[in-house]
Amino acid sequence: MTDVIYHEYQKSGKNLLDHSYLIDVGEEIEIQQVMEYKWKVFDSVVLKPPHPKTRYFELWIREFRENGSSLIDDLHVYPVQARKTPAIRIFGLTLRRSEWDITERIHKKANTTEIQWIYTDDFHLFAITHAQDNLQTMVELIVGKIDEIATSIKSGYRICSHMENQRMRREAFDAAMESQSGVTINKTAILKHPEFQLIAELGEGDRKRMQDEILRDLVALGATLDTFGGSNKITAKIEIPERADITKQISHIEELEDLGWLFE
Repeated sequence: MTDVIYHEYQKSGKNLLDHSYLIDVGEEIEIQQVMEYKWKVFDSVVLKPPHPKTRYFELWIREFRENGSSLIDDLHVYPVQARKTPAIRIFGLTLRRSEWDITERIHKKANTTEIQWIYTDDFHLFAITHAQDNLQTMVELIVGKIDEIATSIKSGYRICSHMENQRMRREAFDAAMESQSGVTINKTAILKHPEFQLIAELGEGDRKRMQDEILRDLVALGATLDTFGGSNKITAKIEIPERADITKQISHIEELEDLGWLFE
């Protein structure tokens, strides 16, 4: 059972409160990490085992309050090491209560690199997709997401992170753009990067979503039938139309949907 076991907050500025929630997933899980380069977002490297382990996570939230309203200004989720300090009692009197103490964040940041949990970007998205949610709702959503991830890891069938899904889509899109005679999207997508040890079994629904996203990206780039006809055009020079002609875009979609070879 994943639950919040400790919460503290302090004022950090005008109308700003910083909250720290300690979340316990019940038992230790492996924390798979990724190293990202500051100026090369697509060159991230998934670190190899052994992975650190923990059962604790910190949810850090900066809350903005004004005129009775509450908005989330920023949030981060860190795997952490934590311990409970003992209470101090003298002659039956409690001088200090037992409290939780976060001793280490499993996260490293240098000038050009950052090592973080592979699911970190999933939680960054919450601040964008749920920007209008209040503090309590946001905490419940984050706890639910952490529980989903932890449960999948414990079961041995870890769900893919946002970063992994993005890389799979990029691999499929790159293969489509580089192919001269067609591209086959296999049911088993094996990533080309040797450091990225992931084999994802794709169901029919996943394949259809991936195909739809590739098709949408091709239309956005102004791709036509000639783009895949073995011409000498350089894909990088495809111009994005200044104005969207709906009729023309629909025509492009109809033409591209006829490219059965693209989705065999």
